[in-house]
Amino acid sequence: MKNSRPRLFRAAVGAALMLATLTAVQAEDAATRGPQPDLEPPQVVEAMLLALKKNTPEGIAELYRFSSPGNRQQTGNLEQFTRMIVEGFPDMLGHEAARMAPPLIDGDRAMVPVQLISEDATLYEYMFILSRQAIPECQGCWMADAVVPPEALAPEGAPGSSPAEQEATPYETPA
Repeated sequence: MKNSRPRLFRAAVGAALMLATLTAVQAEDAATRGPQPDLEPPQVVEAMLLALKKNTPEGIAELYRFSSPGNRQQTGNLEQFTRMIVEGFPDMLGHEAARMAPPLIDGDRAMVPVQLISEDATLYEYMFILSRQAIPECQGCWMADAVVPPEALAPEGAPGSSPAEQEATPYETPA
């Protein structure tokens, strides 16, 4: 009897690649469409990461669409938001790779830990803070209230508040 393991392995690899491709296509579609009530926090963050990776005015406009009304009050219009991203978060623009850990969801609030490798191969960590919106134009949509380094959330001197004390997570977003 012929060993069927190689065939099963090829089928499993093919299915995984198809799923990764499908997920990447869904995230690209989400980035282009903007916030939708059917998107969960990981899908929103993945769409935001894809928009940032583009490193184009269109990509930043896609990112801006995922900013909550409260975030927009703080960051201003698209022009001001663009300036803030370009000057304050250049490591995110055109990043080489990103991975995210499972979201921490509490009712209508979520935090999604993300690690990314910038174009210059430096590792950065961020916490994407999202909330489910109750606004008429996007009822039930998850949108970003803030993106901050994780140490910004921990009390100063608390265990785990420095990047060196935080562990990497094995969850990767599709390339």
